[in-house]
Amino acid sequence: MEQIRWYLEDMLHYIIMMLPIYMLIRLGYILRKNKWKSVRFYREVGLLLFVLYLTGLASQTIIPEIKVLNNQLYVIDIGFDPERINLEPFHKINETQILVENGHISYLFIEVFGNICMFIPIGFFLPILWKRFENFFLTVLICFGISLCIETIQLILPRGTDVDDIIMNTFGGAIGYILYTISKKNSVKKTPKKTS
Repeated sequence: MEQIRWYLEDMLHYIIMMLPIYMLIRLGYILRKNKWKSVRFYREVGLLLFVLYLTGLASQTIIPEIKVLNNQLYVIDIGFDPERINLEPFHKINETQILVENGHISYLFIEVFGNICMFIPIGFFLPILWKRFENFFLTVLICFGISLCIETIQLILPRGTDVDDIIMNTFGGAIGYILYTISKKNSVKKTPKKTS
């Protein structure tokens, strides 16, 4: 659990940096396009949360580690390493099962649940924010594409590139979409019917 807390705290730095940047860009877009009348508060909040979430996700997956030494910026461990590549499906899942059986339960939360949970918000937010994503297969395909892009970029980063991450991320996106459909059905049930 300590490692999960560390990830969340690290994400928070990037999210805080992105917040004013996004607000300025979004405000500039609305002003330039004169879209004040079409601004909907809940959608704007949703867009903000989605962008901040993607920023946090990028900080843990594709933004390289940068250190400042002697007033100079250094990018840590950039370069291709075939040792960090797994193209065998379910290898990580099988490896996790062995580690859990040997008492390393934290590996399950980070490598399996972490990879699934990190894409649930994407599967959930896409259909809420854009009508075209009210399609299960399109949303899952986008989640797959985002995960594939992340794993491809990680080929040159000091992180592992793993086909199991793509499988689990895509599964997480599917769960997010299912949660969206459940919440939509519940909100429709709670909305009082109009009487003539």
